[in-house]
Amino acid sequence: MAINEHNQFGELEFTDTALKELAIKSYELFFKEQVPDFELNEKDLTKMIKIVENDDETISIYLKTKAKYGTSIIKFAKDLQDFLKTEVEKMTEVPVRNIDIVLDGLVVPKVETYIEEVENEVNEIEISEENNGSVEN
Repeated sequence: MAINEHNQFGELEFTDTALKELAIKSYELFFKEQVPDFELNEKDLTKMIKIVENDDETISIYLKTKAKYGTSIIKFAKDLQDFLKTEVEKMTEVPVRNIDIVLDGLVVPKVETYIEEVENEVNEIEISEENNGSVEN
């Protein structure tokens, strides 16, 4: 099945494959920004996302994903839903009825990255303490 759109110039048709590719690319953009040190596999991406056309000429997106360890999973999922909905509707003008997400695991940052994040937090605390300290005369 495909989504058809009619306007004064003629007919536009979005195939399931095109909608799925668009959703995959949008997901990749979002995920790489949120979890930059994790490589996504193209083969896995096609299995992770499913597009379903609804009777009312809207689409539903079903997505199986991982989230970054140490961040709010709820915020991650809501932000992902908002991003996918906005991107797909902006590019196709096809309304997205819902985006269902299944969390399939967590991405744990590499030890080096984690150590770097902790060191940055410690440095920020030390700088803050230095700036708030009293000045000796």
